[in-house]
Amino acid sequence: MSPLLSSALSEVQPFIAERGWHAPAPSTLHEAQRLLELTAAAWPAPEVTVEPEGAIALAWESAERGWLKLSVRGQGELAHEAVIDGDEYEQVEAWSADAAGATLPDWAHELLRRLWPCDA
Repeated sequence: MSPLLSSALSEVQPFIAERGWHAPAPSTLHEAQRLLELTAAAWPAPEVTVEPEGAIALAWESAERGWLKLSVRGQGELAHEAVIDGDEYEQVEAWSADAAGATLPDWAHELLRRLWPCDA
């Protein structure tokens, strides 16, 4: 498991125990791990957080361009929220972290490219 994901899980443990937050399901952890693997080579490391309902979010921020958050819930979908160069984006795409050769959905890849231009 990614150190970023492990750290996010450790940080949320008190909230799960004391506030009734939901622990991420194994399928959510799998999707988050795969998402981290797919973004690690071409973009800066994201901030990884566990949300109260058990979703896992990866967030990037660029002072010059804006921000992007990709979220998984273990249900075969990738949600995006972003504000990049003043434009707002919000969408949910079908995505299988288990598919052979799984890649980022086109729109998620495009948003990362817009926030952090590179040759990926």
